[in-house]
Amino acid sequence: MNVVNIMNFVRQIDEREENSTQRMLELTTQQLHLVNEYGLPNTFLLQYDTVCDPDFVSLFKNESTDKTELGLWYEIVEPLTTACGIPYRSKMGWKWDWHIDPGFSMAYTPAQRELLIDEAMRKFKEVFGYHPQTVASWSIDTHTLNHLAAHYDVKKVAICRDQANTDAYTMLGGYFNQGYYPSKNNIFTPAQSADMQVNVPVFRLLGPCPIHNYDNNKYSSEDYRANGNPNCFTLESCWHMGSDPHTVKWMFDTYYSNESLGFAYAQIGQENSFIRVGDKILKSTRMQIDQLLARGDVSFQTMSETGETFKKLFPKETPATAVVALDNWDTTDVQSVYYDCKNYTANLFRFEDKLFFRSLHLFDERVKDRYIIDTCSTFDAVYENLPIIETRFCPEKARKQCGLTVDGVAQAFDAKKIADGVLQVTCGDKSVIFYDDRIEICADSLLLYGNSIKAQADIVANAIALTYNGAKYRLRVDGATVTPCGENIEITAIAGKVTLFPEKL
Repeated sequence: MNVVNIMNFVRQIDEREENSTQRMLELTTQQLHLVNEYGLPNTFLLQYDTVCDPDFVSLFKNESTDKTELGLWYEIVEPLTTACGIPYRSKMGWKWDWHIDPGFSMAYTPAQRELLIDEAMRKFKEVFGYHPQTVASWSIDTHTLNHLAAHYDVKKVAICRDQANTDAYTMLGGYFNQGYYPSKNNIFTPAQSADMQVNVPVFRLLGPCPIHNYDNNKYSSEDYRANGNPNCFTLESCWHMGSDPHTVKWMFDTYYSNESLGFAYAQIGQENSFIRVGDKILKSTRMQIDQLLARGDVSFQTMSETGETFKKLFPKETPATAVVALDNWDTTDVQSVYYDCKNYTANLFRFEDKLFFRSLHLFDERVKDRYIIDTCSTFDAVYENLPIIETRFCPEKARKQCGLTVDGVAQAFDAKKIADGVLQVTCGDKSVIFYDDRIEICADSLLLYGNSIKAQADIVANAIALTYNGAKYRLRVDGATVTPCGENIEITAIAGKVTLFPEKL
């Protein structure tokens, strides 16, 4: 099933801009008129201050149609903390502040978080007559998620794509794009058991590029870099990828035409703070909608409808899904496959003649959100899963000598579903098959570069034992020997096939 959400979220003030409230209201009005024109299901997520603003409220009460869902965009703003009797700690003296402290829930104590989300839900119901069924933010803490799931009929929660220290939050090694059922211990980690599962799906926002979102310009062409394009590789209509018809078509073909294992998802739309490029946003959003309509194979849904659809399709546990890029919108010779399931996320990558795993992260429902009790007192709030392979911070000069490489000269690969939740990638005489508990690789040898091991690692029998932030886990290897090779680790197949098991301990 192919699904898209048109989602615009709405702030009331941005004190970095002059006359921001009026200008943001004007852009929001134009965004609403645009979706009304098409008559497609769409979602606007309203920040607390907009729910308190008569002009924004009047706009949505008087001009939205029954195709528009209203939900909550959950950043912490001064009117919200004041209503709860909590000081707003903006060092700038602003009423809205993009820093973690005071702008996001993990900067507050668990008791304060409950007061804040309860007040946001109460005010929304007071104004619109019902509680919102969709809640989203760039980052939401796990305690708040558990409180929402226990006390409100929320159908869907959404958080930002993976990124490294962008706008004061880092998310690394998460379920790449579609949706998952999170652990009660960590909103960023899919649960592996029913007892630990929050039965509200969490989705990733912005439509990330499966090639360049991971490490930005490392594998982009010199021509692309020379044009001064930004390192923001998403479907956001304010940036290059989301505004260029060629790259947008590539993104939609990649998401919806290539193998997804049965559920493909993207989110389009833009926050109203980008008032300086409002005309570009409107033009690009129209172009994206027109392309999707021309395809004819994508279902437009509100965000809460997508949450309900997800639960009907996958009622028990997080499914295995894939995002497969068989070619590149840029001129470099690159292919990329993301495979996600309840146990791990992996990115298989080909750059020119090298085939390698660019990343592999284990999901462990027992590992707690570091802010589940403690408040975030640092500039950068960090959410991450357990790294087995992590090449994001390897230098560009090592872009062919990093990760877990498969021996030999790589050819262009193809990817297809061979069973429910099982993805096979075929690369010449080699193949990689992803199952939800293991990865089978038909090859003679693999080399894990030491520059891609973020955790403490030791070879124990036929396994790589790992420790990261106190968590112990391993990559167990069947059908091969595991030996040190300088700073690297060599995995040599006994009979032409290696099976990797990412495992909790």
